[in-house]
Amino acid sequence: MGAGGFGLVILSVLLLSTAGIFSLMSFDVTQRRREIGIRSALGANQRRVLAGVMARSVKQLGIGVMVGLSVLAAVPPMELDFGVGVERDMRLIIGVAVLMVTVGLLAAAGPVRRGLRIQPSEALREG
Repeated sequence: MGAGGFGLVILSVLLLSTAGIFSLMSFDVTQRRREIGIRSALGANQRRVLAGVMARSVKQLGIGVMVGLSVLAAVPPMELDFGVGVERDMRLIIGVAVLMVTVGLLAAAGPVRRGLRIQPSEALREG
């Protein structure tokens, strides 16, 4: 029963973390909406604009994964009060990292697409 409760706590933390990364990445790209609109208005290729914004998002997400893995490496494994040891399964760790990066990239993709549809006059007025 204790392990099931611990699993529910971990699942809720994972869901909250996913929501936090989604909102952070979406907000970051939305802040660059004017830049995206201006670059598009000046004739930049949409793929190039998309690649530039997504590259920044990948960099931010990569730094987050590296910091998370560094913290994980620094913290020793623990044993729960009810006698269950917590193993570090690399498949689970990699799966969580991939999930977070995927959620972050999906969160960045929506605002980029909206930014690419901005009219040039609207992008200049938003200042």
